Amino acid sequence: MARKLKRIEDSLPDSPDALEITKILFHSILSYLSKKEGGSVSKTEIKELLLDSLNLVKGFRVEWGEIQKFGKGKLIVSYKGKAALLDIEEISESILRLWERHLDSHHGKR
Repeated sequence: MARKLKRIEDSLPDSPDALEITKILFHSILSYLSKKEGGSVSKTEIKELLLDSLNLVKGFRVEWGEIQKFGKGKLIVSYKGKAALLDIEEISESILRLWERHLDSHHGKR
């Protein structure tokens, strides 16, 4: 099993495809929010959506970073034996603000 995983990892490009990541995130966010049909969304829902969406990227392994070590709202993204720490606090806040603005403009002030 480890040998098979190594071969899959070796077949991946040196860096992930930024366009693929963008498409996956964009589609995931739009799909999720369109199913909400004007309902509110929590910050936790957005964070889980980002985690699940990033795990769809070929070669990515994404998990929550320990709060005590890394702070709140940090994802550890692994790709080809390398890891990056991703702070999703700001992006989740931005998505929430945009969604609330969308709701206000289409459904009047709540």
